[in-house]
Amino acid sequence: MKRRYRPTGPDEATRLLVWDRDHGQCVRCGSALRWTTWQCHHRRPRALGGSSRPDTNVPANLLALCPSCHTHVESHRAEALTNGWLVLQLTDPACVAVLVEHGARWTYLTRDGGLSDDPPERGAA
Repeated sequence: MKRRYRPTGPDEATRLLVWDRDHGQCVRCGSALRWTTWQCHHRRPRALGGSSRPDTNVPANLLALCPSCHTHVESHRAEALTNGWLVLQLTDPACVAVLVEHGARWTYLTRDGGLSDDPPERGAA
């Protein structure tokens, strides 16, 4: 029996929010991205059942990366955790600051696709 493909990534509207928030640039290296080749990176990985969590595909958990930086982030996990490009499974990505703009700025990613200099208020899920 053939298994059906079950999409686990963000929908097109969410991808567009992430693209706009990150200005069509890779958040790690700052390079201009092409819509057809950029990669929508999950800060909290989808593995080990993470893809079934309702907040997996919210903008706070997603980053725009070029393919090269996506490979780097996945290959250098300690650095990625330090810089907020990855977060641990039990962590709310909205509560972890992330280094953006080619290492020039720390910010929090909001669930609605924005940026904030301040962490979300406690209990504001």
